[in-house]
Amino acid sequence: MPHSAALPRISTNVRFAASRWLFPELAGALAERLFLAPPRPKDAAAAALDLIDARSGFVEHKGRAIATWRWGSREAPAVLLAHGWGGYAAQMRAFVFPLLSAGYRVIAFDQPAHGVSEGRLTGLPDFADVMAEVAWHHGEVHAVIGHSMGGAAAAIAIARGLRVKRVVTVGASLDVGFFSRQFARWYWVPQRVLAAMQAAVEERFGVRWADLDLAKLAPRLNAPVLAIHDRDDRLVPWRKGVAFAQGWPGARLHTTRGLGHRRILADERVTALAADFIAGRSGVAGIAAPAVPNPAPLY
Repeated sequence: MPHSAALPRISTNVRFAASRWLFPELAGALAERLFLAPPRPKDAAAAALDLIDARSGFVEHKGRAIATWRWGSREAPAVLLAHGWGGYAAQMRAFVFPLLSAGYRVIAFDQPAHGVSEGRLTGLPDFADVMAEVAWHHGEVHAVIGHSMGGAAAAIAIARGLRVKRVVTVGASLDVGFFSRQFARWYWVPQRVLAAMQAAVEERFGVRWADLDLAKLAPRLNAPVLAIHDRDDRLVPWRKGVAFAQGWPGARLHTTRGLGHRRILADERVTALAADFIAGRSGVAGIAAPAVPNPAPLY
């Protein structure tokens, strides 16, 4: 990390550490805003020019304009492309041509507070809600390809009622405890402040932290999924991708090497694999874990 970037983080860390005994609720609110504020890549707006061949538009969600792009005929079955935390729609560009060639309509979008969409704060439940809203706006969606948090959001959206026939996740995990602990270590957030932060997130989105658990969602995950994960993913460890696939009933797992967390999105073998799976033309990988025999009601 550059020295200039390290200083603000150290200052924030000291404030969190000092708040342990003083104002944990106030510090929790500060931590919540930091936790829900995605990084804004400098090239995100310029990258939207990579989508210039698409039909652009906006979907409104909770007063925010959500930027969308569409390729292909309106009559073709739709595939939704969902980027991850700190990402943007253009990162999913490499999936477009293989899907169009397979006869699909393709829809990409920037999540709130990402790319050129409006908003300042967002989180995993918000990702899932916006995904469902975009899917509803564009009509019946045949499949979803979700990268990182986009894949986790797909699981939540499907558990909440989004109907799709196929799902592909890339570098995805649904372990909010793991990522909140990483956040806490990075910013020296004490346990009392972390608990206050989690409570603030729950209140904001109207969802219990414990309900964002793959084991609770699994009985409602009735769409076949192909989970693709790279052994050298440093942001979402491969073991987390394996656990994600094992927790999704009937999931198939495909492992790559040397592509990391983001370069994997531009790999031709990966994009072709995803399109083939969505089209039902490939068995690509073995079952990660047995299917759940008797689905339980939603929590």
